Amino acid sequence: MLDHGAASESAAARPLLLLHGGMGHSRWWDFVAPALTEVAHPFALDRRGHGDSDWVDPERYGWERDLLDAEEAMRRLSGLPWILAGHSQGGLLAVHLATRGNVPLRELILVDVPLEPQSPSLQRAGQAFRRIPQIRYPSLDAAVQRFQPFPPQHHVPPAVLDYVARHSFKPAGDGDQLVAKFHWKSYQRDLRHEANPLADHRARLGALAVPVLSVRGAESTILSREDQAELLHTLRDGCGIEIPHATHSLHVEQPDLVAAAIREFLSRDA
Repeated sequence: MLDHGAASESAAARPLLLLHGGMGHSRWWDFVAPALTEVAHPFALDRRGHGDSDWVDPERYGWERDLLDAEEAMRRLSGLPWILAGHSQGGLLAVHLATRGNVPLRELILVDVPLEPQSPSLQRAGQAFRRIPQIRYPSLDAAVQRFQPFPPQHHVPPAVLDYVARHSFKPAGDGDQLVAKFHWKSYQRDLRHEANPLADHRARLGALAVPVLSVRGAESTILSREDQAELLHTLRDGCGIEIPHATHSLHVEQPDLVAAAIREFLSRDA
């Protein structure tokens, strides 16, 4: 859990939890979070098996575990109503958290979160991910050179991509090699006896009782302009914005614009 610094006195009572996408980690938010301290107190969570969180046995991963971990972290950090922001899979998790009602919420921010997380293209991508082994790299430079976001088409500046990549690997533990901090076995567990957590995603969107901001990259292949319009139509209280010259990795491509959109949304009643 990263605490991104004390907010101003008026905003310090507005805790904000930032949830990264699948295979990612909390440092993906490092270029956005510092620009939000005027309107909230940001924290970024490494989900289990991601970033600097410990690896566990495959059967101890899963959607319900991620939900319980996030709720426990929020309860321990603050009893006040939370703002939730999630990118991609982190946004899907945030929608689920917001509709469970176990932690009080005040706003929800969805950063390039798909309307149809079970679309054929995303299902094919998920099947491909499940076949990827825990690759070993001879050096950090070699690992960084192979690093790329998903989808691979992006506009991440080279220095930013290098920063994120260098926070994405760790020693393998049995020699000089490195591995991704993401535990690929979390994708390779047996799912046959787990309920599909995304089967009711659209219904959950319609049930959201808090104001919602949807932020999409103008060149995103994960959330189309048409899907964002339909998402906003589904919400009870929602607004949307499109970030120019940005793909699915918009929060590291255009962090200033993404932060400005979030600040405006959180300041609308100030």
